[in-house]
Amino acid sequence: MKHFVALLINPFVYDFAAYNFWSKPLGLLYIGSILRKNGFEVYLIDCMEPDEKTRKEDGRSHYLREKVEKPEVLRGIEKPLRRYGISEKELRKKLELLKTPDIVLITSLMTYWYTGSLEVARIVKEVYPESKTVLGGLYPTLCEEHARKRASLFDLILKKGELNKLYEYIEGTFSLRLSFKPEERDLDTIPYPALDLYEKIDFVPIMTSVGCVFRCKYCSTPYLSPKINKRQPERVIKEIYHWRSLGVKRFVIYDDCFLYDKENHAIPILKGIEPLSKVIEIFNPNALNAAFVDPEISELLLRSGFREVRIGLESVNPETQKKTGGKVDIPVFEKAVKYLKEAGFRKENIHVYLLAGLPFQSWEEVKEGIDYVLSMGCTPHIAEYAPCPHTEIFEKYGDLARFPIREEPLFQNNSLFPFASDRFTEAHLQFLKSYLRKRIQ
Repeated sequence: MKHFVALLINPFVYDFAAYNFWSKPLGLLYIGSILRKNGFEVYLIDCMEPDEKTRKEDGRSHYLREKVEKPEVLRGIEKPLRRYGISEKELRKKLELLKTPDIVLITSLMTYWYTGSLEVARIVKEVYPESKTVLGGLYPTLCEEHARKRASLFDLILKKGELNKLYEYIEGTFSLRLSFKPEERDLDTIPYPALDLYEKIDFVPIMTSVGCVFRCKYCSTPYLSPKINKRQPERVIKEIYHWRSLGVKRFVIYDDCFLYDKENHAIPILKGIEPLSKVIEIFNPNALNAAFVDPEISELLLRSGFREVRIGLESVNPETQKKTGGKVDIPVFEKAVKYLKEAGFRKENIHVYLLAGLPFQSWEEVKEGIDYVLSMGCTPHIAEYAPCPHTEIFEKYGDLARFPIREEPLFQNNSLFPFASDRFTEAHLQFLKSYLRKRIQ
């Protein structure tokens, strides 16, 4: 019987700025673990190699990077474009050292990173002309029509939620029967991500649920995951203990709504991992919702190993809060901060996201937000708005952008500040970043 080989590739990216903010291609790694359960020999090339010289104690780092020439569509942009991750030469070298794969799965983590996915696919086709190539991730899910027009590089294009389509393709193409075909929505049946394919595991991303109870008007989660699906708490606890037994110290919660249904979900998980609190560190780059933060949750977050807590405030302007979905207001936010501080979190451990660059926003609003968050004894962060297809703000205001964001995903990049206007220029944004740095020094 033929022994099938699968190769997973997290491609390098072309961008004006990129940072390893606890990023791993989790969906790709889950698929790798599923294929391995079906007898595939699985390999991984993660082109997004960190620059180890810049590695912080918490695991974050810069990526390897190289300045490159801009494509024609971006020639008018003054900022330098870079390739983040390994070079094309290094990728070819890695490919040539591997067994020829039967199938190559390539992901795309951002819509405006699609050119890296296409270039990697082109290289794969040159090195392995007989191998089947599959594209998945956010790009084909959120920009399906754009991706289909570039389908010649791929034998299959997958949107999120189409895992069964992958099973059908593999069985039909390779004339085999997969014995293990977990449902994408049944999170408890999917094996742990294939993180062991890395030489070193710097941190483990943990997904305890998908979906979100809120419908923020700038966020694509309601489109990507219309319903909330949660793992059983005991399964999450078991996974964290598993990785800890292998020496892993850092864990990163990827959930969009971790604290939802906290009595049946977050609280049992936090209590279950509390015995590990002195030997693990937990981070949440996706903000917790202040509406679910109470005294018990605050204490459990600290006691279970959270080294910091990130909360989304978005804006101090009530009108902007309403226009973005109304998930939090000032009274709710202040209660959450009060509870976190009473539990023992300090200023440098409470991080607050403020959106900047919304179509209806002024720069003074963001400055007011910075001053307010600092006055609350927290650390503010400017989160530059990236227009995202299939969201209410994208559909309502897309034509006001200074770039054709509907037609070209490259212009959905927050580094390009697509909704710059007289009320909020790029110069204003740079002033705000400088102002924030000075205030928190």
